[in-house]
Amino acid sequence: YAPTLLRAAWTTIFLSMTAMPLAIVVGLLVAIGRMYGPRPLPAVLGLYVEILRGTPVMLQLFVIFFLLPQVLPFALSPLVAAVLWLAVNYSAYQAEIYRAGLQAIPAGQMHAALALGMTRRTALRRVIVPQAVRIVIPPVTNDFIALFKDTSVCSVIAVTELTKQYNILANSTGAVVELAAMTGLL
Repeated sequence: YAPTLLRAAWTTIFLSMTAMPLAIVVGLLVAIGRMYGPRPLPAVLGLYVEILRGTPVMLQLFVIFFLLPQVLPFALSPLVAAVLWLAVNYSAYQAEIYRAGLQAIPAGQMHAALALGMTRRTALRRVIVPQAVRIVIPPVTNDFIALFKDTSVCSVIAVTELTKQYNILANSTGAVVELAAMTGLL
């Protein structure tokens, strides 16, 4: 069963490694928009974060996989829906992490950059965000670990990742302990 479990492990890794960079980019943009955006944008992005962090993850996955294709002229494959859901869900958490990192940078850094003649956008890109990224590396790493574990939720939309494959094999063979050990090692 090792080849089957390895393929499923690869699916888990693929989901994590594809969704996390998307979540980081969207989360950083949301955090910057919440802190430095024009007047209505922070409220809208705050609502985005609160809705995603306050609703059940399974409901979000069902909305993306079952409801979104009803609105769009095309259907999403289970793998694409899973990556999209993980990226959207974790972008809200990333936004809060990056917002905290941005708030940890002293306001004098922005004032100094503006005094040197930089635009706000340039000051953010060259001064503020690089400092914030250093600060948020530990919580982003923790979030990645949580995302890696949350890939198991994707099995409800027919994505066969590692824990789902273990469940299938354990139920069909009865080799629960052996397969659990192999799954744990992977």
